[in-house]
Amino acid sequence: MPEESRPKHPVPKIPDVATFMRRFGEDTACAAHWREKRWGPNLERFICPDCGHDRGWWLPTRGLVECRDCHHQTSPTAGTVLHGARVPLWKWFWAMYQEAHNKKGIAAITLAKQIQVCYQTAWAMLHKLREAMRERCQRYVLTGVVEIDETYVGGREPGRPGRGVEKKVPVAVAVELDEDGRPKRIAMGGMERVDARSLKDFTTKHVAKGSSLRTDGWGSYVSVARAGYTHEVIITGGGREAVQIFPWVHTFIGNLKRMILGTDHSVSPKHLDRYLAAFVYRANRRWIEANLFDRLVIAAVHAKPLTFKKLTTGAK
Repeated sequence: MPEESRPKHPVPKIPDVATFMRRFGEDTACAAHWREKRWGPNLERFICPDCGHDRGWWLPTRGLVECRDCHHQTSPTAGTVLHGARVPLWKWFWAMYQEAHNKKGIAAITLAKQIQVCYQTAWAMLHKLREAMRERCQRYVLTGVVEIDETYVGGREPGRPGRGVEKKVPVAVAVELDEDGRPKRIAMGGMERVDARSLKDFTTKHVAKGSSLRTDGWGSYVSVARAGYTHEVIITGGGREAVQIFPWVHTFIGNLKRMILGTDHSVSPKHLDRYLAAFVYRANRRWIEANLFDRLVIAAVHAKPLTFKKLTTGAK
């Protein structure tokens, strides 16, 4: 195709690195932006966590909001992803910029080098941001025509491809299609095993009842459809034929695997759902890439705190 006749895709107007660092290279600017996204420019959304009063004033010398009624003082980061964080805010903002605008995310070791923190700190920062993404993704369900398939994430077990591979983690993938058969939103979730119960749990959580499911001939989907869905079964022979019949679900599966192999190399089953959520979060907002950083800031502002102990052990 001649160069002049090729369709042109506009480059999203995301801030370049120099512009971003001029704006958010200091903690003061980051704190002001964080406070505005949480409570508004004039604290109009402030609610005292102690007494519930909706009026407060800013104490610039202390970096706190004081309630006008009970005089309780609240940090802008209290009760958010940044709750109790000791890492400077500009480093958090850089992590959010990288995680939002890199299609494959950023590896903890790379982030650690960029902002000069230890690997463990960078790893925890990214997982806290991915948890905020996960909480945001849980707000939405797919509707209409939805393709569903499964894949496996993890090491290859010689001689045992496909379903039933013990050393791989099964992942369910759903893609909502528009009237032209093009992808709109997606959902992903790890499963203990590929069976009717696990697929039903995933589907009822991520797909609205009454939607139309399109699947291959795997028998477990019959039980899934009985949970309140119409069901179109398309028998495939696997391999290229399956990719041709379900192109979009396989496209997202391929992109997910490239993200994991290219960025993280491997992921722990314990934390897999956060990696999936980060991928889904970016994929479902691919049309508003220029706003992804601020969207992630808002998600982090409203997400619940995640302690390092809970992150590593699952304890409360």
